[in-house]
Amino acid sequence: MKYGSNNYLFADGEEPKIMGLISEGEIRAIHLLSNPSQVGNIYRGYVKNVLPAMDCAFVDFGEDENGYLPMKNVYPKAYREKIKGGDSIIVEVKKSPLDQKRAVLSMDYSLRGENIVLLPKSSGIRISKRIDDGEIRKRLTDWAHGLNASAGMIIRTEAASCQPAHMAMEYEHLRQLMEKIEGSVNFLPKSQLLLTQDRGMDVLNRHRDLPMVVNDKKLIDRLPNYLNCVVDPSFSIRSTAKWRSQWNSIFQKTLPLPSGGNVVMDAAEGAYVADVNMAAVKKKGSFDAMRMKVNREAAKEIAKQIHLRNLSGMIVVDFVHGMSEAQMEDLTTFMKEALSEDAMITTVYGFSAMGLFEIARERKELPFEQQLQVAEERHREAVKNKLKRDKEL
Repeated sequence: MKYGSNNYLFADGEEPKIMGLISEGEIRAIHLLSNPSQVGNIYRGYVKNVLPAMDCAFVDFGEDENGYLPMKNVYPKAYREKIKGGDSIIVEVKKSPLDQKRAVLSMDYSLRGENIVLLPKSSGIRISKRIDDGEIRKRLTDWAHGLNASAGMIIRTEAASCQPAHMAMEYEHLRQLMEKIEGSVNFLPKSQLLLTQDRGMDVLNRHRDLPMVVNDKKLIDRLPNYLNCVVDPSFSIRSTAKWRSQWNSIFQKTLPLPSGGNVVMDAAEGAYVADVNMAAVKKKGSFDAMRMKVNREAAKEIAKQIHLRNLSGMIVVDFVHGMSEAQMEDLTTFMKEALSEDAMITTVYGFSAMGLFEIARERKELPFEQQLQVAEERHREAVKNKLKRDKEL
């Protein structure tokens, strides 16, 4: 345990800068340190126009293109009849611009903390389904009701082991932040970014007790001060042999499995496809047991890659055919458990009548590979512009 634990966070200062989580020798999460995604960001914007025929409004929120605000995302509901061009509103980006589609906005924004998510435009208290202890659920519900909060609230899984005093401090911070945002709705400029809520920062918050390994001291200033940072200049996800193969696997089409089989992952029209093959599996024991072993290994690898690659939309898996109903049920349960920790809403439909395994994952932002390409292009442009300025001097 080089850093005092087999589980630790990391921040790699090589451009584009990335951060993530390593657990038991495997990369479990990875994000850009400066994520260009708008998802989760909260903006002050103003309504450009309302189109009743399309049941939506278009909002200037300070980015290159106006955002798309479906009428079902306008809150409070009574405002849906009154919204008009020129109105100043607070919105959260729910989906990034994808291809020719505009960013999808909602007035039902959320303020995320480590243990609590505050919902200024909603009401009621919701407890994470992952907290299954009845006594803990009751304790958290009673605590939340005791606040007499005007806003809605989601109590996250992490709150199960959190002290009430710490939760009260977190709630007060989010409440003050809500009041500050709501109070700025009529400020100038009319469209402005008010708050950035990065999914990568969510990873840091959820695992804040773990050490954070950085290979560049300058990165420490960009990280939350509650992290226990360990500086190791030799650490590199992309260059060190220990991690390079795992990093490369995020972009590979064919992924080898321990038993000798492989998974071929590809993007099709409107979906991602994963094809499981026996490939070079050595024949040991019964073919049935060997097939199930390959399929389980593939399920584990596919779940991991969906998370690391940030694949979304429809995902179709073609496992090795010939399994019994009991084996297919076992594999479906296995996949549900493997994807249960996903921050994105993921629905496992299981096997279709054609024998294909279907998964639907919430689409909010670009796949990691495309995010990385955008960041690399921005870095190249920044370097080019710097060299140009230096030459002019």
